[in-house]
Amino acid sequence: MNKLFQGVALMLLAGIGALRAAQQPSVPRENLVYRFPTANHSILLGRGEDFYMYCDRNFEGQKSKPWEAGGYGMVRNPFRASDGSVMFSRIHEGVDIKPMQRDAAGEPLDLIHPIAPGVVAYTNSIPSLSNYGRYVVVSHYVPEGTIYSLYAHMARVDCQVGQRVGTGNVLGLMGHSGAGINRERSHVHLELALMLHSHYDRFSPPSNKHGLYNGLNLVGIDPVPVLRACAQGQPLSIRQHWASLKEHYRVRVPYHGERVDLLQRYPFLLRSPINSGTKSLDIAFTAEGVPLAFYPSTQSVPAPAVISCLPVPALQQNVTVNRVKNGSKDAALTVSGLRYIQHIFQQKVTVTPPATPAAPPSSSARKK
Repeated sequence: MNKLFQGVALMLLAGIGALRAAQQPSVPRENLVYRFPTANHSILLGRGEDFYMYCDRNFEGQKSKPWEAGGYGMVRNPFRASDGSVMFSRIHEGVDIKPMQRDAAGEPLDLIHPIAPGVVAYTNSIPSLSNYGRYVVVSHYVPEGTIYSLYAHMARVDCQVGQRVGTGNVLGLMGHSGAGINRERSHVHLELALMLHSHYDRFSPPSNKHGLYNGLNLVGIDPVPVLRACAQGQPLSIRQHWASLKEHYRVRVPYHGERVDLLQRYPFLLRSPINSGTKSLDIAFTAEGVPLAFYPSTQSVPAPAVISCLPVPALQQNVTVNRVKNGSKDAALTVSGLRYIQHIFQQKVTVTPPATPAAPPSSSARKK
């Protein structure tokens, strides 16, 4: 029994060591050149249909396979808006890139590479533990902080946590692991993201199997504009790219001097200094929920509240990942929106162990 405990302890220490290696490397922080993760560069030639993997759709009695649904943003679950236009109510927090090669059985042969130099932060080799199937997360160290790229639905993982990688290294083989994907729709799901909270593993639900690298703790931007910007070998400034993203709504959150984890790791998000007169923080978000900027305010609020929101020809919950509701003039946070704010500001560090084995995340918890 003592040997068993010693073995478990050694495994835990090894895991902690690998995690620290991924989080605290002795590598320079610099603007990076981002490269495509596979040989598929069709988007640069204007051929989106050859780049994005389609989704099966049945809308208003019409079946289709739109490749646009493989792009980033609110591109899933179409509905007819009040002005007659077609809008979408479900987010796709990354892009799905088609394979370039398949074997005789139709299995993809594309190798997946990191989009920039970094350190492997996490690998999941058990498909049933996530809607992402087998996936890998790589940490990239830039002047603004640490950003993360995620590669999902792999057939095989060929890297290890703590491994330093460049764009010439192989992370794994493209596949169709994960929920709702068949061989025909094999692809790599790519995300480029910020981490919402560095203690998420301490306050996340018991169902969390992936610690800090659960997809719910990584909020992604569209990686395609980043890849386009670096197409000729130019490095990209995350700070400048963030400034190009569009604000959709702003939330005022009470502030009492507490440490804001997100700002500690991404200080570029804070637009002016916090001082003794700061009573609240105004947070600007994209429609997809990406935090764009924090603005200290002298205004007091009893609870988080939406203070501005762009108008759309639909209820706000349909275009904000169900985080803001009503119209633009009476916009308010939904229960999901309040939980999202709590996630960003969470300080709790204790977790009650589950009484029974936890189930894998549901399909509604993570988007494809």
